[in-house]
Amino acid sequence: MRRFHFRSRTTTDMTPWEAYQAKRRNHHSAKRRQQALQLPAVSALRRHNQWRNLALVLVPLLVLLGFFGYMVSPAAKVGQISVTGESVATAQGVIDASGLTETDPVLTLFFRRAAVAQRIKQRQPAVAAVQLRVTGFNHIHLNVREHAALGYVEKQNRYHLLMADGAVLASGTATPATNYPIFSGFTAKQVLPIARTVHGFPAEIRRAVSEVRATKGGANPYQISLTMTDGNRIVADSRTIGKRIKYYREIIAQVKGHGTVDLEVGAYFTPNSTTTKK
Repeated sequence: MRRFHFRSRTTTDMTPWEAYQAKRRNHHSAKRRQQALQLPAVSALRRHNQWRNLALVLVPLLVLLGFFGYMVSPAAKVGQISVTGESVATAQGVIDASGLTETDPVLTLFFRRAAVAQRIKQRQPAVAAVQLRVTGFNHIHLNVREHAALGYVEKQNRYHLLMADGAVLASGTATPATNYPIFSGFTAKQVLPIARTVHGFPAEIRRAVSEVRATKGGANPYQISLTMTDGNRIVADSRTIGKRIKYYREIIAQVKGHGTVDLEVGAYFTPNSTTTKK
């Protein structure tokens, strides 16, 4: 009995057409195997894209919901208001002048700081500058800087503070504080220059000035008289007192008792009981 042996056909045993078909089948088989190996990576990429798209939708939505939730909450409105730096103006006066209320949104204050500061300065002449800060969620802090107070001007038996910028406060008092001098007898145009001059005195002398009067004696329209808290009196010229005031302490240190220090022309002392010159 004869046995037949079969062997697989090689490309050399195939016709050109059969070899082309076999090569094509092998190419498609390899491609399918490669695609099968890449399926897990494709699935992961698809999941990543899905999460990314979901995040692109949810994150802005959550931010908007949080923003609108904050805007309708009490934390978004002006709460406590505090004031620092005031001495002439009152804290409540500054708060009232700001016009801020508990219905004002806090976020809008970041764009209205200059307007609020300007409103306070207009309604409170003693205030020179205002710094507005928001601390916490809705705590408003107003830090004010005031003009220097130069002294009091008397009007209708009430004393009104004169500020360094020339403003005279509308609110007066019947009992002026002792740390500011009282200016009397001056016109509205004259009082500010002499008040600034007195404010420029050495601190020790400035604190001792109780009253400054426009006496206009001895045919000198610029003559002034300063009443001192140490019991002495100064007669001087308003145009030169700023330079001559330095002699006051030297003269007082050399005399006993109280009297008048004349700085109008020279620099000498006249005791209250005699006319002796030193």
